[in-house]
Amino acid sequence: MFGIGGLTGLPLGLAPADIHLHDTYYVIGHFHYIVAPGTIFAIFAGIYYWFPKITGRKLNDVLGRIHFWLSLVFINGIFFPMFLQGLAGVSRRLYDGGAMYSHAQPVLHWNPFMSYSAFLLLAAQVPFIVNFFWSIFAGKKVGNNPWEATTLDWAATSSPPLGHGNFETLPTVHRGPYDYSAPGAEDSFIPQNVAAQEG
Repeated sequence: MFGIGGLTGLPLGLAPADIHLHDTYYVIGHFHYIVAPGTIFAIFAGIYYWFPKITGRKLNDVLGRIHFWLSLVFINGIFFPMFLQGLAGVSRRLYDGGAMYSHAQPVLHWNPFMSYSAFLLLAAQVPFIVNFFWSIFAGKKVGNNPWEATTLDWAATSSPPLGHGNFETLPTVHRGPYDYSAPGAEDSFIPQNVAAQEG
């Protein structure tokens, strides 16, 4: 999502293309692909990732997939048509949505489509809300490191961490944070606080 926003910004840096695209819906689509989907999906990814450590329970996978795919489809339904309208020359900040301009008529049918996509994106958050609150009380219980992550934060004593400090004893770091598929290791991951296996 962030990549789409970044790549669509390249033509805006070229004078010949920007003469046509300046102050059109293309700019709106480009900007909102940067600030909305990239940020929103990162926030949700963080919630899904850290939820087990915070609560000791995992969010439901099926509801998570439903939430992701619906959100992906509808967020693109909001912002992608803006590129089409901008390429057709629809200007920003028009009180009537471009109806006064004859050159905008072929692409104005995207306005209701984008509005419906926005309402459906809002509705697509219902599975996440249900999943979040249901999983707090009835989600699958997980161990300290359900993602088999190698970083030190997952070495905390329990999920959720109890008491002050999170660790029973101060952990010793033996390697970098991303030591996956180490040669000779029994597991595909070795946490930072586990000593090297003798082979």
